[in-house]
Amino acid sequence: MTASGAAAQPEPSIRIPDPDAGEMEPQVREKIARQRDLVAADSGSPAAWGALGRTFQAHGLEPEAEEAYGRAEELDPADFRWPYLRGIALRNIRPEDALSAAGRSAELNPGYTPVHLLAGELLESAGSAERAMDRYRRALETAPDSALAELGIGRLLLRRGELEAARERLERAAALAPRAGPVQAELARLYTRLGETEAARRAAQAARDLPDLVPVDDPLLSQVWEEAVSTRGTQQRALRAEAAGDFEAAEALYDHLVSLQPGDPDILYNFGNLYVRTRRFGEAAERYREALAARPDHVAARVNLGSALLMLGRRDEAMDHLLRALEHDPADPDANRTLGGLFAYRGENVAAIRHYRAVLARDPQDGPVHRDLAIVLAAEGEFAAAWEHVGAAERLGSPPDTDFLLRLQAALPRPR
Repeated sequence: MTASGAAAQPEPSIRIPDPDAGEMEPQVREKIARQRDLVAADSGSPAAWGALGRTFQAHGLEPEAEEAYGRAEELDPADFRWPYLRGIALRNIRPEDALSAAGRSAELNPGYTPVHLLAGELLESAGSAERAMDRYRRALETAPDSALAELGIGRLLLRRGELEAARERLERAAALAPRAGPVQAELARLYTRLGETEAARRAAQAARDLPDLVPVDDPLLSQVWEEAVSTRGTQQRALRAEAAGDFEAAEALYDHLVSLQPGDPDILYNFGNLYVRTRRFGEAAERYREALAARPDHVAARVNLGSALLMLGRRDEAMDHLLRALEHDPADPDANRTLGGLFAYRGENVAAIRHYRAVLARDPQDGPVHRDLAIVLAAEGEFAAAWEHVGAAERLGSPPDTDFLLRLQAALPRPR
């Protein structure tokens, strides 16, 4: 027991990690100081060391987290949590040690699915494909609906060239985690190899639009992220909540982020994206406007503002923002694609053609744009060019409708 009012001191032989706090946000500095004091007051407590490790890990301090988890494991070697979390902390520092820690954790609790997923990912990164496959299969034995395990197996099958088997796994992963960008990215690679170009394009677009996370039921890692009080850590929590479909929690976290960093354009941009994904276009437009007030050259916010305004039926405002986006990036495909549609709607086909061609200069595999370009070319009497883009649209899985093809055939028979 320490005397009343005296600061708690650790045992002389115990070193408590003390990272440089010079550039930390105040709330992070305060949280770490509190957790260090708790360890100093009871340095024989594995729970106190584990809590300190979670606090370090939640704020990107992996070496310090690894040290704290290691001490917790020394004090309580029968608890699988400490080697598992230590493995997570080590995965980007010393992968071999991370794999050893994951192995110890799996021996202590073979029913905890995330430990098999961690081992699988480490083995895959190390080039041990067969052992990784075994780990992913072990994960499915304990959690048959694990999207991350299906993704891992599908990825390995794709690398082997077993395309149909990979399709089965990756499409199941997409069904289990429809909002996971990494799953869509792997599907884009698969569809490209299968020659399904339009499906590959759609998957690649989805990968860009969706969070770069695969939801996983990992209570231990969730406890880590709950310790995050930094701006970066809170953004990660928001993205994870969004990826898991918990939009209410994600919105609350973004509200908190705005209070921490008022006027941060990237936070506001991501907040706007959340509202778009929940079809709250008016609120999305407000967030994008706030992002642009802070950074007028934020092209993605300008493009997304235009798209949100278009969904609200405010076409003239949408067009103005999309044209302003092109002042900063004339080749932006999303701005050009949307402007092409707007000009076509207004009957300004020459302008629509210009914007559609700009999209295809960046992505010649965009089937819907080939289709839409064919339609406006035909409206301008450029029938031969229209047929060229009809052919491209058909090859890419986006054929025009039959009525249009009949009208084009009447104007100019399809070239052989």
